[in-house]
Amino acid sequence: MKLGIDTVRTTFFDALRAHGMSEEQAESSAGVFLDAELAGKPSHGAFHLLTYLSALDNRSINGQANPTATARGSVLAIDADDGLAQFALEKHRDQLLDIARTNGVAVAAVRKTFTTGELGWYARFFARHGLISLTTTNSPALVTLNASGERVVGTNPVTFGIPEAMVVDQAATPAAFMRVRQHAERGEPLPQGWAVDAAGRPTDDASVAVDEGALLPNGGHRGGNLALVFEMLAMLAGRESSKSAANRGDEPPRVGLFALVIDPDFFGAGTLGRLQAHLATLADEHEVYIPGRTRPAPAELDIDDATWEKLA
Repeated sequence: MKLGIDTVRTTFFDALRAHGMSEEQAESSAGVFLDAELAGKPSHGAFHLLTYLSALDNRSINGQANPTATARGSVLAIDADDGLAQFALEKHRDQLLDIARTNGVAVAAVRKTFTTGELGWYARFFARHGLISLTTTNSPALVTLNASGERVVGTNPVTFGIPEAMVVDQAATPAAFMRVRQHAERGEPLPQGWAVDAAGRPTDDASVAVDEGALLPNGGHRGGNLALVFEMLAMLAGRESSKSAANRGDEPPRVGLFALVIDPDFFGAGTLGRLQAHLATLADEHEVYIPGRTRPAPAELDIDDATWEKLA
C-alpha cells in the first residue's frame, strides 16, 4: 500500500496514543518507526510497531516513562524507566552531546529499557549531530551457542555510523529476529543455517524457530564470540543478561544499550572529511558496497497491506 509520509507518521502516533503512551514519548516513537521505514527496514517499521502496541497493553513498556540520567566523567548513565531507549536518549541528547564535545568521547549506558528496535536509528541519530558512533544492545535470549539448541544470548546487534557516509547495522545472526517472524507470519521457509529446532537440529521452519527453536550465530563460534562481546557491553550498560531478560515473561525485559559516541574533531582537523572521502573512493572506484550511504528520502512509503490494516 502506497502511503504519504505524513499519513504514516500520524497513524503511528495515533496508534501509540490509543494504547496508552504519553504524547511526548509517542511523538518520539512514531518518528523512530517512521525512520526505519524511510531507511528501508520495514521489518522494524510498521510491522514491529504492532509488537510494541501489544507490549503497551500488557505493560511490558511503560507508556508514561520519565527517563533520568546521571553523568560521571565521560559516562552518561540513563535510566529509561521501562520505556524506549530512543526516547531516553532524545530526552538527554543535549547532555550527552555536551560530554562528547567536551571530552572527545562519551558513553551512553542505557538501562531499564524495552528491546531497542532498529539499531541503525542510533547511528543516524548521532550522525545528525556530526558524531561517529558504535552502539550495541542485547535482547531476550534467542540464539544458541551450543549443540543443545538452548537459547543463551540475544541477536545482539551492533551499529557503526560515520556521518553522511556509512551506517553498518547487523545482528550476530544471519537476520534480525523480526525478519524471522515475518517469514513465520507469511509461511515462508528460512534459508538453511539460520535456525535450529528445540533439539538443536537444523530447521527451515520459521514458526519452529520463533516458538521453540533458536537462531544460529553468523560464522559459527566466531560469530558467537562477537555475540558474547556485545552481551558484555550491553550488560555493562543495562545489568540484565539476555537469559535473565527472557525469564521476565510479560514484565519489562530491561535490556541494556551501550553507545560509544566520538567527536571526530578531537582526532585533528579534517578527520571526518578524510573518512568520508575514503569511503566514497571505495564505493565509486572499487565498487565496494558501503551500507547506509546517504540517499534521497522517498516521497511515499510502500507498507504491507495486511500490516497496515492491523495497525489501522
